[in-house]
Amino acid sequence: MSVLPDPGASRAVLVGTGRYEHLEQLPAVSNNLQALASLLCGPLSLQLPAQHVTVVEDPVAAHTVVGAVRQAAAEATDTLVVYFAGHGLVDAQDQLSLALPHTEFGRVETGLPYDWLRQVLLLDSRAERHVVILDCCYSGLALGRMGAGSPLADQAAMEGSFLLAAAAETRTAVALVG
Repeated sequence: MSVLPDPGASRAVLVGTGRYEHLEQLPAVSNNLQALASLLCGPLSLQLPAQHVTVVEDPVAAHTVVGAVRQAAAEATDTLVVYFAGHGLVDAQDQLSLALPHTEFGRVETGLPYDWLRQVLLLDSRAERHVVILDCCYSGLALGRMGAGSPLADQAAMEGSFLLAAAAETRTAVALVG
């Protein structure tokens, strides 16, 4: 494995929901997606070919997101970057759920459980490295609760995986207006 990712063998899936039917709007998400896509293809970053960056904006269903991640996971052999921007919610089992345009509080079937994405990375990915960036409230839950019964080392069981969370497991993230 080289120090820098091979752009030809790497993929990125950028997912964002800024428009919601039942939750507060996050208009900056659209700009985030476009700016990050440009950055990942640019000369100061991974230099990914544009066709290796998939942008999924305001997905109507969880299977749309999971399908895009699964396809990129099958194609990437070096690095796979998965980014989500939008609302993060905590479900009844104390797990992170990523909000989609139709997501409603208390209706688990309307969101995307983060665990579904984690399973794709664990079971379907050929990539040597995984970089997951969660720009949402409660994103620290993706690591699992940091209590005595669940050590961080056990939660980060996949070598070569990196998670950047915008907020702690019990905190909301800040989305500044404009």
